[in-house]
Amino acid sequence: MGIELGKDDVGLADRGGAIREVPVRDDTRERILDAAIAVLREVGHGQFSVQKVARQAGVYQGNITYYWPRRRDLVRALAVRVVEDYRRSFLSAIEVSTLAPDERADVLVRAMVADAVSPERVRLLPELWSMANTDPEIARAVTQCYEEVTDALLEIIGAGPERSCSAEVRRAFFLLGVAIQGLTAVHGHRAADDPVLRAVVDAVIGLHAPLLATALAGCVD
Repeated sequence: MGIELGKDDVGLADRGGAIREVPVRDDTRERILDAAIAVLREVGHGQFSVQKVARQAGVYQGNITYYWPRRRDLVRALAVRVVEDYRRSFLSAIEVSTLAPDERADVLVRAMVADAVSPERVRLLPELWSMANTDPEIARAVTQCYEEVTDALLEIIGAGPERSCSAEVRRAFFLLGVAIQGLTAVHGHRAADDPVLRAVVDAVIGLHAPLLATALAGCVD
């Protein structure tokens, strides 16, 4: 498959004067995915295009189709990148192992709610859900991500599958997840100091932190 090379990616001419086509560099692939995230954040899934990503990344479209021949291939790679970034950044920010159950619950619920209304999430996560609604592979990636994040959080807060409280804590997480996804979708566009947003955030924390704390209190074995 031929590719169209950018000025930073072209190979040298061979001895016969013909230009050898060489694969684009790995850092170009990452630059394209970074650009794709920026485009998705700016215009949304409905107006997302390979042309816009190429302009954002400063490459030719051929650089993109070398890795992802179809728009759908690029969208799927973008979705995987978004969920990986979400999992990595969120889990790295949680440290509650030394806290009492009620403190663990409060810290975790506040962290999840804050993440749900952060500028990074409120634009990207709804677009990711939109893509998942139209592509089963993306839907599987999103579902797997949420399951892996939940499993990791259960371990972090001391409610892994070997604990008798694990199922109850997982149910509390499920309810919390429904609430914060709704928070992202409905109120995430509001400014951080918007009184309506603050009231809803406080209500979500006030409702779910005690529920999670009660579930964690059962982790006595």
